[in-house]
Amino acid sequence: MFKYSKLSILALATAGMFSACSKLDQDPQSSLSDKDAVTEANARILANGMYSRMQTLEYYGRDFMVVSDLGGVDMKITSQNSSRFLNEFQLLYTPLVAPQSNTFLNAYRVVNQANVLINQIAENSNTSSIRGEAYFMRALANFDLARRYCRPYSNEKAQTVGVNSPNTGIALVTTSVSDPNAYKPSRSTLEETYNAIIADLKVAQEKAPTSTPGKSGVFKGSKDAATALLSRAYLAMKSWDNVITESSKLIGKYELYKASEVVNIFNADGATSEEIFSVRNTVNNGLGSNNFGYIYVAQANGGYGDIRLTEGFMKLFEENDARKGQILPLDNGANNYLMKFSGNLAQGQVGLVNVRVLRISEVLLNRAEAYNEKGDLGLAVADVNSLRANRGLTPFVSSNQDDIRAEIKKQRRIELVGEGFGMFDLFRKNDTRDIPDANALRSSELKPSGDKVAYPIPQTEIDTNPNMVQNPGY
Repeated sequence: MFKYSKLSILALATAGMFSACSKLDQDPQSSLSDKDAVTEANARILANGMYSRMQTLEYYGRDFMVVSDLGGVDMKITSQNSSRFLNEFQLLYTPLVAPQSNTFLNAYRVVNQANVLINQIAENSNTSSIRGEAYFMRALANFDLARRYCRPYSNEKAQTVGVNSPNTGIALVTTSVSDPNAYKPSRSTLEETYNAIIADLKVAQEKAPTSTPGKSGVFKGSKDAATALLSRAYLAMKSWDNVITESSKLIGKYELYKASEVVNIFNADGATSEEIFSVRNTVNNGLGSNNFGYIYVAQANGGYGDIRLTEGFMKLFEENDARKGQILPLDNGANNYLMKFSGNLAQGQVGLVNVRVLRISEVLLNRAEAYNEKGDLGLAVADVNSLRANRGLTPFVSSNQDDIRAEIKKQRRIELVGEGFGMFDLFRKNDTRDIPDANALRSSELKPSGDKVAYPIPQTEIDTNPNMVQNPGY
């Protein structure tokens, strides 16, 4: 990497570094080096490389999801820790300290690999669906970058500043770069960022392969994955009619987990009924003590047990909620450990699981929120009760919009805990981050208008790219 030492992180990500091979068991391929031609014959290898980039530690291997949840109010770090994620939890991150720069790098590497497929592979009957996967993956990586380095679209400060204001979005990279030394992109507006994500997902809806619930196709980008991500993007923009339209295409096709399945289903070896898009992990790409769930699993069960659930989160549960079985309370309930991702027994590693990126429970709650905000209260309650019935709960009854809003928020927190929604959901809803637990490390209150709602652009990018503008407050 020495020859690139004066390049920005973003330029490094677009320097033609093809991922050598796929580590995905369902479609193993031989390696492809930088010197190999980009041809139709190599398209699948290049596509597999996109998924391999996602498996890296600092992206969906662990850190992206963990940091996204630590920035919310449902997880905490106590004095009993292994010194991981302390700056992120305590909001001490700066452009030089814990900037998650490798997340920035690897997300843009996914974008670059997608661009190679989109721009350099001729489209025909053999390559069209692969290029559709690339459009989905580019949209997902761009959305992830926006979630980490930009304010949520509906955040009060984003709306006050204006979603069309300069440098509020990410750097949108749509070409495969031949000369990284000269590559100095600037940031888009937040509206341009979301418009680009939506445009890519609409192409993916047309071109990406079809998938079947519970089958291995959920480990690749698909038409349904694009639809689910559109539902999430439109939710972030408060585009309620579009949320309902896209969500309704999937609801009924994918079966909700039953209450009896909930405790262990996230440790299943293969695809499960709710999954729409997941990152497949096996012993071949396992990260040992850095496996996704290892950070949550209690030391008594072989993990670090660094990240625990807050008192506020534990108070959300109703009696008979099957999801309580995902939690291990120790020390007379003083410490509550998330065992949702304790590890796939078939693979034999603590914390090694397939990482759910998109699943039908989220889509259902997206639609419930959209119905409620439109004033279709009965339809919102019906969606909430579909989930509640499959989590061992009695029906929720209310005709009050605020009460329904609170119930949807509660169900999102319980259902999606550990799946990377904590910080984004908190600040798109303009709530305040405050964790008063006595045994939590001290962390400053963060209001939705606070600068640290958006992470800093890594300092290397600022130093080497004169067109890159840092986020306010850093």
